[in-house]
Amino acid sequence: MRVGVVGAGRHANNALYPSILEAGLDLVAVCARTPERAAITAGRWGADAHHTSVEDMLAAGGLDGVVVAVPPAAYRPILAQCIEARIPVFCEKPGGQSASELREFAALAAEARTEVVVGYMKRFAPAYQRAREVIGSAGFGSPSLAHFTFAMGRVDEYLADLRHYLIDNPVHMIDLARYLVGEIDEISAVLNVVPTVGLSVSLVARTEGGATCSFDFCTTASFAHRGEFVEVYGRGESVQVDNVDTCTYRRADGPAEVWRPNYTLPTPSNSGWTVMGFVPALQHFRDVVAGLADNRSDLGSAARTLETTELVWHRLESSSMPEVSTSSSSTRRKK
Repeated sequence: MRVGVVGAGRHANNALYPSILEAGLDLVAVCARTPERAAITAGRWGADAHHTSVEDMLAAGGLDGVVVAVPPAAYRPILAQCIEARIPVFCEKPGGQSASELREFAALAAEARTEVVVGYMKRFAPAYQRAREVIGSAGFGSPSLAHFTFAMGRVDEYLADLRHYLIDNPVHMIDLARYLVGEIDEISAVLNVVPTVGLSVSLVARTEGGATCSFDFCTTASFAHRGEFVEVYGRGESVQVDNVDTCTYRRADGPAEVWRPNYTLPTPSNSGWTVMGFVPALQHFRDVVAGLADNRSDLGSAARTLETTELVWHRLESSSMPEVSTSSSSTRRKK
């Protein structure tokens, strides 16, 4: 599959370009805002062509798909051009500025019969895939309780902009909750802001299937420590995913079963880009475009994830207190 990439920022260079190569895709073009950045990035990752406009990259032809990694506000014109040209797109989450914008593009993509995969890569991480298989098994039973933690170190831009933080970081866990245990029907939220230090958010929710869920997000932790943890209980059984790579299945009447990559074996299945989900997400994009798989992370699903995140943001913003603050409220999704 021949792809062009729009974006040459830190995340694209740190995660997407190496994952594209590891996924077996053929990188043929790079598009960036300046000729210098486009040329440097193309040379670094082996692309033959580089451009400073999406229009020029599409006009050059030879692409089976486009990978996009830009800030949320920049997606609209890029997606519009690709969909109009009927070129499949893999775009990094959240894929746009708002749920309404994503729904608009979902309708355009459906009309053009063009696939758009939104890169919520944790859906494709092997440990979370194993957890999903366990949760869906007959012996596990329907989920009854779930917990999601996403902790990180200080990021000043998040402290200054709560919405940006929510849709750039915790949105991963909100999407993962939808993927593992179902749509979230009720949300209660508490915010704590510590000036110059960071912020933390706790949520309690209920899924449409009746399970209770809790979420803990913060920027008051350390990047050197565990960043995420997920735990789901069924009917006597449970499954945990610790720090994206270790899945533990606890049967009701047996010992724990632990799966973890064998990092001492240098194979693609044990690479960090595969373990985190980037490589399998891009391989899924390839299979969707080839007609070999149904899209498991489309624009409609991404819109529902962003809508849930926006519900949290609006409630926290409307009831937040200045300085060191703790704010509490609840909201119910409109049917």
